[in-house]
Amino acid sequence: MSDAQTDAGEVDYEDLTAMRLNDDALNELLAGGGECVFNWTTRDGYPVGVVVAFLYRDGKFWTTCAERRKRVPALRARPQSAIVINRDGKTASFKGDSIVHAPGDDDFDEIKSWFYPTLSGSAANPEDEYRQSFAKFLDSEHRVIIETEAQLVVAFDVAKFQAFTNEAIQAGLGAS
Repeated sequence: MSDAQTDAGEVDYEDLTAMRLNDDALNELLAGGGECVFNWTTRDGYPVGVVVAFLYRDGKFWTTCAERRKRVPALRARPQSAIVINRDGKTASFKGDSIVHAPGDDDFDEIKSWFYPTLSGSAANPEDEYRQSFAKFLDSEHRVIIETEAQLVVAFDVAKFQAFTNEAIQAGLGAS
């Protein structure tokens, strides 16, 4: 009996707990970074999100943008944020507080020394001129790095959901 079946053998289509990503699938989703939807709130309390590149390192998300982007003062005033990752039928949503690191901050040089080369791919491909140029491009005087220590809210596997849906449909057809 699956996690979403009742004692009578009926499928509980409202219970999606069995659709969660397992730890290995979640780690694979986060490994190597990629794109995410980074969310924050406006001063009026409305949620806003943009697609950005991210790295996941030591339990934290790392993103970057120009300091003049509206999310920078918003996050400084209201650090609550969320990150959504969706790739290959797997999705995960996180919530947490963000810290904006800017040039002149005590830890900025240390952070940018690993972040820009990793994000650009020049750390893994030191001979690649494009990636080296991209790392230099990122290292501008008005760029910030955003650190978000976030906790998982939900992680979902569409393949499991599709199999569950097929099972529910078959159970429904058998009941008619």
